[in-house]
Amino acid sequence: MIKNESTEVKLPDYLYDFELLKQTRLLQISLEQKEAASPLASFRRAKFLKKNNDLDEYQKFIYASRYSRWNEKEQRREFWGETVKRYLDFFETHLKKKNNYTLPARLRKQLEKAISNLEIMPSMRCLMTAGEALKRDNVAGYNCSFLNIDNPKSFDEAMYILMCGTGVGFSVEKKFVEKLPKVPDEIVESSEIILVDDSKIGWATAFRKLISLLYAGRIPRWDVTQIRPKGSPLKTMGGRASGPEPLVELMEFAIKIFNESKGQKLSCLQCHDIMCKIGEIVIVGGVRRSALISLSDIDDTELRTAKNSSWWEENPQRALANNSACYDKKPELETFMDEWLSLIKSRSGERGIFNREASKLQVLRTNRRDPNFDFGTNPCSEIILRSEEFCNLTECVLRSDDTLDDVKRKVRLATILGTFQATLTDFRYLRKNWRHNTEEEALLGVSLTGIFDNKFFATPSEDLKNELNDLKKLAIKTNLNFAKKLSINQAAAITCIKPSGTVSQLVDSGSGIHPRYGRYYLRTVRISKNDPICKFMTENGVYNEDDVMKPENTSVFYFPQMSPNSSMTRKELTAMEHLEIWKLYNTHWCEHKPSVTINVKEKEWIDVQKWIWDNFDACSGVSFLPYDDTSYKQAPYQEMSEEEYLDWMERHNAKLNWEKLSNYEKEDRTQSSQTLACSSGSCEVVDLD
Repeated sequence: MIKNESTEVKLPDYLYDFELLKQTRLLQISLEQKEAASPLASFRRAKFLKKNNDLDEYQKFIYASRYSRWNEKEQRREFWGETVKRYLDFFETHLKKKNNYTLPARLRKQLEKAISNLEIMPSMRCLMTAGEALKRDNVAGYNCSFLNIDNPKSFDEAMYILMCGTGVGFSVEKKFVEKLPKVPDEIVESSEIILVDDSKIGWATAFRKLISLLYAGRIPRWDVTQIRPKGSPLKTMGGRASGPEPLVELMEFAIKIFNESKGQKLSCLQCHDIMCKIGEIVIVGGVRRSALISLSDIDDTELRTAKNSSWWEENPQRALANNSACYDKKPELETFMDEWLSLIKSRSGERGIFNREASKLQVLRTNRRDPNFDFGTNPCSEIILRSEEFCNLTECVLRSDDTLDDVKRKVRLATILGTFQATLTDFRYLRKNWRHNTEEEALLGVSLTGIFDNKFFATPSEDLKNELNDLKKLAIKTNLNFAKKLSINQAAAITCIKPSGTVSQLVDSGSGIHPRYGRYYLRTVRISKNDPICKFMTENGVYNEDDVMKPENTSVFYFPQMSPNSSMTRKELTAMEHLEIWKLYNTHWCEHKPSVTINVKEKEWIDVQKWIWDNFDACSGVSFLPYDDTSYKQAPYQEMSEEEYLDWMERHNAKLNWEKLSNYEKEDRTQSSQTLACSSGSCEVVDLD
């Protein structure tokens, strides 16, 4: 309204609207200019408006410590571009030889650009092993596997798969374990000697022979003199040998279990413990630490209480597997409540829920899979698997400013990568059924990560449902097209959401369908003081402290992190809201499942329990943990204020030249990706101690 000296003059409505818009825009411009001049905006521009393939120091650390292989010729670790090239070079050669397919130069360029710019990610197992290691052991390219413990060979096959770096899901349900032979009434020492060859197959074969002899009532001796000493370099897989001691421990453990079971069959818990012990020994030697999930009967009280009391002192091997109860149908309410209360009391999210009936319903929805199997799942519980089957994963990274066309392009390219990876079916050592199942279903796991970084994809709406349905159809169409070109089967299932722990840190995104930890936070990493990366970062100014638990041997490094403005943080999301968006993606995007860990506040447990009961027919792949708002010294995540973040960046903003890491190591000290078994959906252990 404009006044003159004597009277008020009423202007037309459109002029009021124009005046209001003008004043609003002027105020907006003023605020934007003020914000742009602030130190925080400078840091934000550096982080989120950087060149696509520029990594911050924490991302560079993740890459160097997890995915960079040793370049023997240059006597240093790879650079990111070299890693991407090695991966694509391998598949270009492999596809030509096996499938008579020539990778078009234009498509290769698109794939190379998308991976280099952290828009999509292949199987990180493929990325790490592409070359002679992957050529020798195709199993090493897969993320996921599953098998029932129903045959003595199940144990050594799981061992071989774990040594290739692939996660293993297994079932010790009674109906499977009962198929194992009876242990003899007497087990006696024999003169037989198992000669252990120094290779993955050598170790697995030795363990197979041991189990076979134990079932025959004989305890052999073994000769491990051919195994390289601890610390010896592994030229093909990379990293260092563990020496013979872990294998000897496993053999002695198995003998102990069999001696305890004379005259009867192994129990479900005993089979579980042998599997966990296998996982425990596969902790070094150039592969990641074992990832395991154990499925057991809902009424198996031994498995339900396997992690009660001081289990970590008496049975430390049990830390290597997450435990889930397997539901073949919706249980009686009392049974469900007993299991639910046990989960809450555990404070660790165990036993989790694996709903086989929900998995079968999901299988039926694809209309491309045979539902007549007792399906299982992988350690992070996003893939629906037959027993003795593999699945490879790829990933689309959602950014805050992605358009729908951007996401379509990413889904198409990630699906192409997955289809390429599905050709890796030359499995040494394993029974033929592994190859049959993997080739017949040719499963992919095309995942989305960073969902809560993008407002459209994080906000339930009819438009989102429609878009997810369209993206799923695009993935199916793309796979069908390239499967024909490669002369392989169309994938029986394609889309999923994986937790994306370490990968999300490499690409700097939210983890899968999880919100960011906070707007600003510190990420801590523990590193052995003998590790070259520790010495490199210390001498180049990255803030660190002695580990309060291991001050003589381990340093704790701090990396400040800032989330995009559009990101949702864990404090901004209730458990019920999280479950609802999980359900939306389960229905409209996934042909497998979305893997999620719901952080539940104390007051939310009753509502969450009711939601699970009401939606039980859809629930699988969901884990629960108590919401933890406490902070302690050197915690992995430590939330901070904007002021604290700015102060930290001013005082500790070290800039590293990672090419100079080669000055600190003159031989292969890489460890590949040594990650603990996914702990109730959290796959973000990145320590190097």
